[in-house]
Order: sequence, then structure tokens, then C-alpha cells
Amino acid sequence: MIPNISGKYSSFCACFHTAVLGVLLVESNAQVLPSTMDTPPNLRTNAQDVQLAVTEQDSNSSPEAEQSPETQWKSLANPVMPEDESRPPTSTTGSDAISPSAILGGQETVTRQKKDDYGAQTGWGLRASGGVAIQQTISASLQYGQGHQYINFQPGARFDVEAFYNITNGFYFGLESAFIYNEINSVQRNDAGNPQSQSFISGDSDLGYAAFYQVPVLLNIRFQIPNSGRFRGYCTGGFGGVWDYYTYSAAQNTTSQHQWNYAFQLGAGLQYNLLPGLDLDTSFKTFITPNPLLFSDGTSQVKTSYSYAIEIGLAYRF
Repeated sequence: MIPNISGKYSSFCACFHTAVLGVLLVESNAQVLPSTMDTPPNLRTNAQDVQLAVTEQDSNSSPEAEQSPETQWKSLANPVMPEDESRPPTSTTGSDAISPSAILGGQETVTRQKKDDYGAQTGWGLRASGGVAIQQTISASLQYGQGHQYINFQPGARFDVEAFYNITNGFYFGLESAFIYNEINSVQRNDAGNPQSQSFISGDSDLGYAAFYQVPVLLNIRFQIPNSGRFRGYCTGGFGGVWDYYTYSAAQNTTSQHQWNYAFQLGAGLQYNLLPGLDLDTSFKTFITPNPLLFSDGTSQVKTSYSYAIEIGLAYRF
């Protein structure tokens, strides 16, 4: 029996033809897919990819929006959330954070400014003071030097009022007026031709009551230490005139004399600031009348009169 070779050959050819077509189809698909499909995007994001993306984005933006890559990465990593403008920033980290030391330092500065506020250092002011006045013994040569007279005084009182103007922190000028009172304690007199000295005591029948009044008007200048503390030392000097008044009563008679004289004054003191613009003032003053003619009778020459005062008062700077 002869096998059917032609039928098998035709089946083999059909199978081979089908296999070849399948291989060609696969190769054609392999060539088409790379040309028609894109590479799938990389879903992972790193700093380099973000930098490249931002660089491409900034290439089309304005020059004002240019930032460094580090700043751009920080802005992408920490996006800015919208805030209420009425609320203050609450950042506690970074360069814009407000440190506690800065807050405490600001409070310390404000406290120090309040503590060091001593009031106006320039401008007008007013001072008033009072204290004890000690009048030095006044001596005179009588009858062209043939006799002598000594007038002794009891401690008295002095009251001052001065309007001043601070030109700088260490210098001012002022106009001062004062009232000085001393009671005459005794008078010793040695006349020519009478070797025996005579003494008249206040309150007796010969002298009775006697007092000496002085009212100076002086233009003053003051130099004070321009330090920044509460204590300030100073020295002062003034020149002007004085109205002298002398009165005594004896044997039911009252006698008084008055006269203007020129005078000057030297002093020093210490001030302590109590409140802004208000100072406690303590001072020692020497008031000098070079020629107190009030005690001269025309034939005598009176020596210089010295009045010392220790005062305490208040000075206010407007």
C-alpha cells in the first residue's frame, strides 16, 4: 500500500508557512512598538529632577523670580501655606525666628531707658532753697584808724530763689535773689582817747534789739559734672548787687540805715535726681560784700563782709 505522500507534504507546507508568518509578525510588532510608544515616566522624584524641572520653569519667568537651586528645593519641600495677615508670624526656627534673648534684651533696653530718664538736660528751670546763714564778724577802723569796732552776729537764715537756663548738660546761667537775716549779738567799741573798750549786748538798754538784713540780686553761672548718674557735683559763681539794711533800737529810739553795695558769690554743691526733672539740691555758699559802707560813718573804713550759708532745696527742670 503506497502512502499518501502528497497529503502529508501539503500539510507540512501549510504548517511551515503558518510558522514563518508568525515569526514575521512578531518581528514587525517589535519594530513598531519602540517607535510608537514613549518611555514610561519615572514616578520617583529626586533633587536633581526637581532642579531640572524648576530650571525649565524659571527659564520662562521674570528675572525677579530667580532663586538659587537650594532655595527652590526648600520652597518645593516646604510649601508656603496661606496665613491670615492680621496674625503675627509664629515661626520659631530659622533666620526669621524671634529668639527669647532678643525679646528680653528689648525689655531690658526699655527698662534701662526708663531708669536713666532724669528729665530735660537743657532748657529753663527753677530752684528754691533755704538754710542756715552765718555772718562773719564785721570789723571797722574808726576815726581814721584811731579806734576799732567789732560787730558780732548770731546764726540766722537764708532763703534763695533762682531762675536758670541749662545751655548744656554741664553749664547754665541763672538770675538769683535771696533774703539773708542775722541778729546782731554784740558790738565792741574802742574809741580814740578811751583805752577801755565798750561792749554792747543785744537786749540791754544801750543796744536793745539790732538786726542785719541783706537782699542780693546776682547773675550766676554754674559748671556741673556732666555724668549720667543721679548724683552731680557742681561749682557756681555770681556777681551783682546787694541791698543792706541795718536797724537797732535803744533807749526807746529806733535807728535804721540802708544802702546798695556791689557783691559777688562763690559756691559748690551736690544734686541728687529724685524724679525726672526734679533734683534735690544741697550747697555751700560764700556771699561777699567787699565794702559794706552801711557800718561806716564817713571817718571809718569797714573790712570785707562774709556771709556763709548751708542750704538744701529743690530744683525743677522744665
